[in-house]
Amino acid sequence: MAFLRFYGVFIRRPSTHRGGKESEVNMKGMMKWPLVIAAVLVVGRVALEQIGAPELNKVFGVVWLYFLVPVYFAVKIGSSGEAQPFKELFKSVALFAIYTRLMVMPTYCLAYMFQWTAPRFSLTRDRVVGEGVSPLDGYLIIPVRNALVWAAIATIVGAVIGSITLAIRRHAMVKGLAPFHFIVAFCLF
Repeated sequence: MAFLRFYGVFIRRPSTHRGGKESEVNMKGMMKWPLVIAAVLVVGRVALEQIGAPELNKVFGVVWLYFLVPVYFAVKIGSSGEAQPFKELFKSVALFAIYTRLMVMPTYCLAYMFQWTAPRFSLTRDRVVGEGVSPLDGYLIIPVRNALVWAAIATIVGAVIGSITLAIRRHAMVKGLAPFHFIVAFCLF
C-alpha cells in the first residue's frame, strides 16, 4: 500500500532488500530541505537582480540544484531499502523539478508586471519584458512554457544523475564497501 502526497507522511512498501522488512521513505523529510533551499535561491536571485549584481546571478540559481539534489535523493532512497528504488528516484526527481519550476514561474509574471530589466527576462528567447509582449504571453504562455520545458529537462538530467549514483551506491553496498569508498568510487566514474 503506497501513500504519496507532498505533505503526506510516508510511502510504505514491502522491501525485499532488507530481509522482507517494511521500509519507509519519508517523502516530506526528503523533499523539505531541497525545496527550502530552492525557495531561498529563487528569492535571493530576484533580490540580486533587482540590486544589479548580474555576475552573482550565475551562481544563484535553481538549475544547480538539478545536478546536486538527485545525488541526495539517490543516497536517501538507496539507504532506505526501497523495493523499486529507480522508480522512486524518478518520481522524487520529477516532483522536485515540478515544485521548483512552480516557484520560478511567478518571477516571470512579476517581471512582466513590473518590467524588470534583468537579462534573463529581456533576452529574445525568454523575453517577458519589452515591446510586443502581450499580457497573455507575459502572465501565462511564457511562464508555463518555461516551466514545462525546464521541468522536463530537469527530470531527465536528474533521473540520469540519480540513477548513476544509485547504481554505484548499490554496487558498493553489494561489495560491502564503506560509505567513504562509495564517495571515492563516485568521483572516479
